[in-house]
Amino acid sequence: MTAAAIIVRDALGLLRVVDANEAPEAEDYADGQRALNAMMAAWLADGWDLGWTPISNPDDELTSPLWADEAIIYNLALRLRPFYGSTLDPDTVAIATSGRATVSAFIARKVEDETHPRASYCDLPVGTGQRWCGLCFKCDGSCQCASNP
Repeated sequence: MTAAAIIVRDALGLLRVVDANEAPEAEDYADGQRALNAMMAAWLADGWDLGWTPISNPDDELTSPLWADEAIIYNLALRLRPFYGSTLDPDTVAIATSGRATVSAFIARKVEDETHPRASYCDLPVGTGQRWCGLCFKCDGSCQCASNP
């Protein structure tokens, strides 16, 4: 898990508000924290549930998955950009867009798995197109076939 202060500092670093080795000023951190909570609430409202819990101090650990940190950092920089009048590099915007696409794909797969779970056929070999998930189509949900992997 990543501390909230690191996420906010990295986003402010992309905006060139702070150097990589310095901590943000209290006011800058407060702005970043408020924008981070607002952004994650908006993502949740859009159906992007990453397990977020609002942060209230710099030592709070993010409850979102570690793989989402990059998307959060770069999109927070985009969200904070108007407050600081900074110009972001095109690659920063591209990484933010890519991060949102990754989160979107994760959510889509999660929703698909929840609404249409994959079924396995325990009498077929596990491989391309066939994976072992514990739900056997032939045995109506719980595999009772002798060939369990």
